[in-house]
Amino acid sequence: MLSTINLSPFKQSPEIQVALAPYSLKFAECILPILFLEGGLRSDGGLNNVASDRGGLTKYGISQRAYSNLDIKNLTLAHAVRLYHRDYWRAMYCEQCPQSIAFMLLDGAVQHGAPGMAFLIQRQVNAKPDGRMGPKTLAAILQRPILSTTVLLSVNRGRKYARICANDASQKPNLEGWYNRLAHATEFAVSQLSEVA
Repeated sequence: MLSTINLSPFKQSPEIQVALAPYSLKFAECILPILFLEGGLRSDGGLNNVASDRGGLTKYGISQRAYSNLDIKNLTLAHAVRLYHRDYWRAMYCEQCPQSIAFMLLDGAVQHGAPGMAFLIQRQVNAKPDGRMGPKTLAAILQRPILSTTVLLSVNRGRKYARICANDASQKPNLEGWYNRLAHATEFAVSQLSEVA
């Protein structure tokens, strides 16, 4: 599982150190496991184009569908990390959240898009579901117990995957992989919580 994988060797990589240098330690600690899950720490950056994946050509977990004007094949790690920080981390107010919730929000935004993940967390914490994170949603998140919020994020993401497949049978081949990723992400998020305690 992800919580037992030693990411330290990756932290020693000059390319990764340069890519993460401009950002907070909190972001770095969250993005490295996501890059691992996305295959982005492989020598090819996890370059793939799986027919059943609607994202199309993907590298470092950045898909052509999400970034239609981007040259995915020649995407660099530093550029991918900038996109993750700008479009997912900052959009989800992750820096202001507890570590385990920040990780789950970031991973969820990568998988479902920032608006989709915002809707999911807003419904979970009884904030106005408008698909945009803001101070009111953040305040509602911070009022909830961290462990239950983390676990419920996992459960609700699992339900979202099931709905995707129920609405589009062509996505069923992806379901097991999505659930495996979610299990790894959830275990990692909960381990972060226990390290803080």
